[in-house]
Order: sequence, then structure tokens, then C-alpha cells
Amino acid sequence: MNKTLLLVFALLIGTITVNSQESRYGVRIGANLSSISSDDITGDFDKSRIGVVVGFLADFALTEKLRLQPEFQYSGQGNKDKDLRVNYLQVPILLKYNITDLFNIQLGPQAGIKIWEWEDNQADIADFSTFDFAGVAGIGVNITDNFFVDLRYAFGLSNVFDEDGSAIEIDGTSRNIQLSVGYRL
Repeated sequence: MNKTLLLVFALLIGTITVNSQESRYGVRIGANLSSISSDDITGDFDKSRIGVVVGFLADFALTEKLRLQPEFQYSGQGNKDKDLRVNYLQVPILLKYNITDLFNIQLGPQAGIKIWEWEDNQADIADFSTFDFAGVAGIGVNITDNFFVDLRYAFGLSNVFDEDGSAIEIDGTSRNIQLSVGYRL
């Protein structure tokens, strides 16, 4: 199922790239305030982590007001406790609707692959799953034609803990508020 979703995303990006009339490319950098929502984690593990997000984007016109914005980004997420820190490479694919020339709203799926987790996990903390899927909603402000600011909320749709690789069973989903600035060419 996970591989099928990634293949569909890749085909969608390829199709849009070929059919797009207007395309722009850019970079974005910002900060995450992330946490893991779980009834199975108790104690001090519910504190949020501040992490960095940095990535590249493509911006394709679909209609006059509707755009497709696939991205490739690094994101530091998890909780403040070192045992619950995880970093991802993510591919958000956002539909962006321009309300005005200044404001837009964004909505779409996001697939992520784990590239790092804290190595010295305690015996009572499970390993992170390799894949993470989330839904993303956000608002954007175009400061100029090139500079922009985004505020997004990503809510996890899959269990972030590995169900097969752990002796104990923990369920949890990611939550992430992201503020970023960017530049489009």
C-alpha cells in the first residue's frame, strides 16, 4: 500500500510537469513545532520539539487560481525527549488555491521516509516506523512575487511507531505546526 501511494504521487508529479503551462521553482526554510499524539506514552513525553524544515518546491499552474505545489523537504520532528526524536525526508503534494494575489490556502497529502531516529532508545520506547503519512492544511502570504510565508498544520494519518520491530506495542501519530519563509524563482 505504501509503495503504491508513492508511485501514484510520482506519476501525478510527472503528468503535471508535462502538462503545466506555467511553472516556478523555489526553496523554503522554517521551523517546526511537533509532537506525537499517543495514549500509550505517559510522563514527560508529551512535550513538543522545535525542529527545522528546509526544502525545494515546484509550483505549477492548473487554472488561473489553482496551483499544484509538490515539494521535497527535510523535517526534524518528534517530541522534546531525545528518545522520541525523528527526522524525515518528506514529499508534500499540495493543491494551492489563490484567494487573492496576496493570500492562498493549501491542502494535500504528505509522505515521509525516516532518515534518522535517536539511536539509544530505552527498552520501553518503540522504534519509529520507516514511513509516515500525513494530511497538510495551510495558509500562505505572498509578500512579493518571489518571497512568501507559509503557516501549515500536518496531522498524522499513520502510526509513527514500528509495529513489527518492537517488543511492546505503541500507537502514535505525528502533529506538526510549521512556519516557513521561501523564495520562488
